[in-house]
Amino acid sequence: MKLIKPEWIEHGPKESLSSLHINPEGIRVALAGKYNAVDCIRIFRLASILDETYQTQSRLLCRIDTQCPLCVRFAYTSDVLAVASRQNVLLYHLTSTNPNVTNLQSSSSFGDFPETWRLRSSLSSGHVADILDIAWCPLNDRYLASCSIDNHICIYSWPSTTLTITLRGHTGLVKGLAWDPTGLLLASQSSDGTVKVWSSTTWQCEQTIKEPFDGCAESTSFLRLDWSPDGTMFTTAHAKNNTFPVSACVIRGASTVDAEFVGHRREVTCARFLQRILLINGRRRCLLAIGSKDRTLSLWLTSPRQPMCIINDFFASGILDMSWHLNDNDGLITLGICSPDGACAFIIFNKDELGTPLTRHEMEKFYSDMYKVNILIPTKTITNGAPMTNGNGHSHHLQQSTVKATLANQTERRLGDGRRCIKPLCIDTHTPAPTPTPSPALPPPPPPAPTSNSSSTPSIRHMPTIPIDPKPTKGVIRSSTSSITLPSSISSTTLFPPLKLQSNLIRKINNEYELRTEKSDQFYILSCINEKTKLVQWKNIFQSPLLAIQATKNFIAIVTLQETQHCSELFILQQQSGLRLYSNIVLTQTLASLYISENTNNIHRATISLIYITGLLTVFDITRNSMTCPIIDVNIAHLLPPHASIVDIFTLNHINSDTVCLITSTGHLYGFDNMLKHWTCLFHKHDFVSDFALPSELTSSGPLSTLTKSYGATINDDIYQKTLYSSPNRDLLVSAYLETQIHRSRILHSSREYYFWLTSFVRFLASSSLDDKSLKLKSILDHLAEHVHSTPTNSNINLMPLKTKDEYQNLLNECLIILRNHDDASTLVQHYE
Repeated sequence: MKLIKPEWIEHGPKESLSSLHINPEGIRVALAGKYNAVDCIRIFRLASILDETYQTQSRLLCRIDTQCPLCVRFAYTSDVLAVASRQNVLLYHLTSTNPNVTNLQSSSSFGDFPETWRLRSSLSSGHVADILDIAWCPLNDRYLASCSIDNHICIYSWPSTTLTITLRGHTGLVKGLAWDPTGLLLASQSSDGTVKVWSSTTWQCEQTIKEPFDGCAESTSFLRLDWSPDGTMFTTAHAKNNTFPVSACVIRGASTVDAEFVGHRREVTCARFLQRILLINGRRRCLLAIGSKDRTLSLWLTSPRQPMCIINDFFASGILDMSWHLNDNDGLITLGICSPDGACAFIIFNKDELGTPLTRHEMEKFYSDMYKVNILIPTKTITNGAPMTNGNGHSHHLQQSTVKATLANQTERRLGDGRRCIKPLCIDTHTPAPTPTPSPALPPPPPPAPTSNSSSTPSIRHMPTIPIDPKPTKGVIRSSTSSITLPSSISSTTLFPPLKLQSNLIRKINNEYELRTEKSDQFYILSCINEKTKLVQWKNIFQSPLLAIQATKNFIAIVTLQETQHCSELFILQQQSGLRLYSNIVLTQTLASLYISENTNNIHRATISLIYITGLLTVFDITRNSMTCPIIDVNIAHLLPPHASIVDIFTLNHINSDTVCLITSTGHLYGFDNMLKHWTCLFHKHDFVSDFALPSELTSSGPLSTLTKSYGATINDDIYQKTLYSSPNRDLLVSAYLETQIHRSRILHSSREYYFWLTSFVRFLASSSLDDKSLKLKSILDHLAEHVHSTPTNSNINLMPLKTKDEYQNLLNECLIILRNHDDASTLVQHYE
């Protein structure tokens, strides 16, 4: 076994990888992710990774820039690369090779490459949200399946590229797909806690497995499962045995888990079988690789199930995707692994090191005997030293001459900015080709010995006819440079389901007005109807469908979906007239929720909150004449445990201070600390005030008190309070609560409440039986005296609600007055007086 982690495949803080796949011939490996802060796919020559002596000038074969590529998969029978990009499945075809290109920098997205991959089809009719996984039907590519965060699975026919059917049944994000070796069954795993098995003959769900997956899939970006090469079972991604993460094994036709692969400390994200049965000591075994978020890779043999290899701390982050390849010529078995930290690695097993794999003919006979189906495994194999064909069996020389002859009839026009718009043509590859003369192909590696003339000639594999979209492509231009990318700090992990388009949206405003949408002549009209008179008060028109509408008495927030550009836009309208107040704002990610709340102190002010599917929050504070953005792409996923939701988001205004607040269904109220740029808890249902902590005649007034009175009555937990009152540690609990209230007042810049809670804390400590109360009182008085007798720095002034020395002097005097009534504090009083 040999482990290779190529450092020249650059990775760093701006890089990430989401998918890796080795093509069936073992020539190429595709890596999808972010490189130099640009979303792209890089196709490398596999031989240059496995052989250190390979020429470095021809490692990178091609680079394709596309939006948010989350999964890449090569087809089995043709040189086609399927890419999951946003809501589309993009199909790239290898159209030509450039053998004269020998020196290329992998960081460049311009210039020539050793290979040319062209976008020929875009499957965009199925999903309305980001696609997480795709899978070709083995081994004839009859179908291409894709799954998305819209909870659906789409099946496309190949090569017609038409949508065959949309499978509905999951109620959560579908994060993984896998065909069985015969192509008769399709398994899918979702965040709804189920795994379903679908029949490709009836497209009905034949199995639903729930038990080990319930509530355990929310924390993983992908759930990439796989079938064993014998088709008798499939192994899932993240499952649980009690509280321990495992990978579950489900027998074909069964509705329960047969066995579990245990040992990983965190969630399993990917499981991949070597798609050949191994003979070990005369017995048939299957080889399985399991990757986890704990940065560990484990290799298993089945029957009996036992781990044969464990590699710890493989990457700086977890493992997201893996791909196997078996070279029939030299018997080498290669496993490729990628991680979201931008690194990839490859494990090479020598011939017979793991066992003897069945030959292609033996695998075909096995499928015929066991499942009564005839499956022909592709036989195209190319050694590292053999010339590389273009995927249809023709040499580079012949293909280039064919392309040049065809391009003579290709139409081209220039745009105003100088860019070229070229009409695509279908190049027929089914015509029998004459025997080509020998010509140099891509630069071969320096071989240790001359290639033998007795090596077998690669069999010809024809590329299916490429369908051309009959729709006009006027004005549609794909940029050949970088695509639109997100900031590097933004995670692409999907946590919340996206908003779905509805044919007609209806919203009521205080039972006085009704907002209604309708489609007319490819446009979308928003009407405001008076509930009393039933008359239309005003109308506004949009070119894109309306995804969400929220309103207050004075403002209306609207999000539209730009389907052609795969982005959303925010519009803000005046409620009385329907006029647009600001320019439309392009949102950075797919929207999950839209909130708007009216300011309690000023009805002409509102807070608009946008929550993206990645768990990020953006907040706009608006008035009739101004608009600010106090929060930009701040993570809130950690504030919501599983099955929790957001009740409301609003801005709390107090004097010159504005605090964005968030209320969850679990009874927590959080405020955003603008100084520290983090969330802090301002109230939750386990808060309490002890009877002896505060005299009944004392009450605070201010923003913190307003929050407590508004939400404490509805979400406070009386049973929990009773438990705390009977606790032997209640003095410590009260002390901790009062300290928390002091700092909450500071965050809200409420000087009155800061004054109130600090004096209440001093009063409680003076009368309590805590052993360390003298130390705490002295620390409080030292803190106040320091501000009285010194000049605070600017940073201290910003962090403290009290700004002047006189305010601290009055607070110190008040504390000393409280302590005078307690004999055990007389020494402290005399010292500070």
